[in-house]
Amino acid sequence: MKTRNLELSIGGMTCASCSRRVERALAKIDGVSASVNYATGEASVEAPLDISDSVLIEAVEKTGYTAVTRGRAQEKYGLAEFRFRFLVTLALLVPIVILTMVPMTQFHGWEWLSALLCLPIVTWGTWPIHHPAWLNAKHRAMTMDTLVSLGIVISFAWSLYTLANNWTSEVHHADSLAESMNSANMAGTYFEVSASITTLVLLGKFLEFRARIASTASLESLASLNPKFALVVVGENRVETPIRDVQVGNECFVPAGSQIPIDGIVTSGSGHVDLSMVTGESMPVSVVVGDSVIGATLLLDGSLTIRVTATGNQTVLSGISRLVHQAQSEKATFTKLVDRVSAVFIPVVLALALLTTGIWLLTGHELGLAISVGISVLVIACPCALGLATPTAILVGTGRGAQMGLLIRGAMALEASQKVTRIYFDKTGTLTQGRMNVEAFTSELADQEFWTIVNALESAVVHPIATSLTHYATKFQVDSLDVSNVQTFAGRGVQGIVAGNPCAIGTPQWLGVPNGVLSEFVAESQQRAATVVVVYRDAVAVGAISLSDQLADGAVQAIESIKELGINPVIVSGDHQNAVAAVANLVEVPSYFYDVKPEQKLEIISNAIDDGQVVAMVGDGINDAAALAKAHFSLAMGHGTDVAAGAADVVLLRSSVTAVVDALRLSQATMRTIKTNLFWAFGYNVAAIPLAMTGLLNPMVAAGAMAFSSVFVVTNSLRLRSFQSLDAG
Repeated sequence: MKTRNLELSIGGMTCASCSRRVERALAKIDGVSASVNYATGEASVEAPLDISDSVLIEAVEKTGYTAVTRGRAQEKYGLAEFRFRFLVTLALLVPIVILTMVPMTQFHGWEWLSALLCLPIVTWGTWPIHHPAWLNAKHRAMTMDTLVSLGIVISFAWSLYTLANNWTSEVHHADSLAESMNSANMAGTYFEVSASITTLVLLGKFLEFRARIASTASLESLASLNPKFALVVVGENRVETPIRDVQVGNECFVPAGSQIPIDGIVTSGSGHVDLSMVTGESMPVSVVVGDSVIGATLLLDGSLTIRVTATGNQTVLSGISRLVHQAQSEKATFTKLVDRVSAVFIPVVLALALLTTGIWLLTGHELGLAISVGISVLVIACPCALGLATPTAILVGTGRGAQMGLLIRGAMALEASQKVTRIYFDKTGTLTQGRMNVEAFTSELADQEFWTIVNALESAVVHPIATSLTHYATKFQVDSLDVSNVQTFAGRGVQGIVAGNPCAIGTPQWLGVPNGVLSEFVAESQQRAATVVVVYRDAVAVGAISLSDQLADGAVQAIESIKELGINPVIVSGDHQNAVAAVANLVEVPSYFYDVKPEQKLEIISNAIDDGQVVAMVGDGINDAAALAKAHFSLAMGHGTDVAAGAADVVLLRSSVTAVVDALRLSQATMRTIKTNLFWAFGYNVAAIPLAMTGLLNPMVAAGAMAFSSVFVVTNSLRLRSFQSLDAG
């Protein structure tokens, strides 16, 4: 059966139990599976092709929630709603507390005034709690709202019943504060309890919603980066065109100081591009003709004409958003555990509350006090913190990663990161820059004359070494010379006529090893595993150039940091022994493999796993894809191939190898945050429920503790927003 994947925005969810109800409702449709994230308010759905969006939306709406496929679903109660209701209930709560706690303010019939002030609190104020609880009750389901709603309704109803039967009580005639309090307890009215629970729960909801909005800000900021218009080149004109109307193959002009409107390849011009807003790259990157550019990045200087290579959902920025959404919708093992616990938790809590009330009655306590203790159990046990513990940490962690150019695919990748014992690095393009750079040269000619010959001959050639040589030649004021009869010889070099003189550039094996100083230069360079080319004019050697694939910026620091994390680095490369050994020596990695074929890379990873190692793999090429897929935790350099990126758990958009360390550190920090959250949430419920059952926590304290627990979990997760890159240090 062919299926499709889509995202639904879900509105009206008030706790983690709601997300499970939506999942079950969608799963009832044949062939449909769904994962709903309460923290993001989104459902990741896999459905058969013949199931329309409207069928899925209808299934969600039947459960009492809203759903849309585009934009954000309408929330019945949002941030502003909770803030307004909290402020109103707080204003009504203050006189109730004063009347209850300060005897001198009490007068005949003050209890009835308390009841009157409490009525709008427990009805209108608490409606965002009662409403979802009622909707779930109609569907024979219970959620965390059920516990709070029952606690408020029972305490208010009991107080009202007691007041109606004992309104002639002499509580207000007590001679002292202690007598007044004792009399009030005997009277069994708990209006201040009902009002306090409502006010504290609303405060908790307000703080939770505000924190959730903050935690999704990084993801929403990605979407806002997209420019709205592009200057499309039409003949001699530049037409301002909406981005949605730009087509692949169009040419767009990008002036200095403006955003590059869309992904493309530079066809003319040059400049420096600030990639930080998309990839987290701290230093501007030079771009010239033939280089790829990413939409939404900033051209600092120069001007470019680019040919569009991707539009709409195919752009890099859209891919980033898609990967982050995917990561945040995936459920970690911890989340699945919490789901199973919460499914039985609420019925157990209701049973415990009834049992507690019964025990207190059977042990001779008054009905009012027994009900108060039972209400404390209901309220303190509300496990909102459990439902928020994992998804909020994943939400903030992956969002922060996206800001830093680290695309973490999902929760399972995060879990694997904390156990890594060994990490395998591909060499070329990972620990090294992946391109040949001139490291030294020697010549019997003047530098300008020598590089003028090199530039003239290599400018007619399309080859990585030729590109490096012509780029290096720009350091000298080279002249323009006539070039003709250019011939290239694969793997050997190039020859041609430059300004009337036959010239050639190539390997010493092809052109011959020159004598004297040039010979010593060639031998020394080859001993260092550098690539050497010699330059001949009129059949006479006039110079030699050594090139090498330079270490990537920060490679030494990255390896050192990885060792500090307790992870053993290993280099695995298809390059020859001297080249791999040279790099291994520079970064101080004692263990390395060379002349490794793609299938051998996979074998090396498999053997390490069989030996009990938890393996991470870093690569960037097609030859790394199989090994990346096999590793427990895989990272692909973003400048590599789509195949490598598709096989990896983390895509590193930053070219710096320190991004590998950042990905490991951020993943591990996110997992530590999840564990802290779960420890607090589980520990809170385990410790608090027995205290409530023994009467050591009154309902007001229980409500405050419950609200604080949820706020603590979300606030603790938000600390991940301050995570700093190794480059920043």
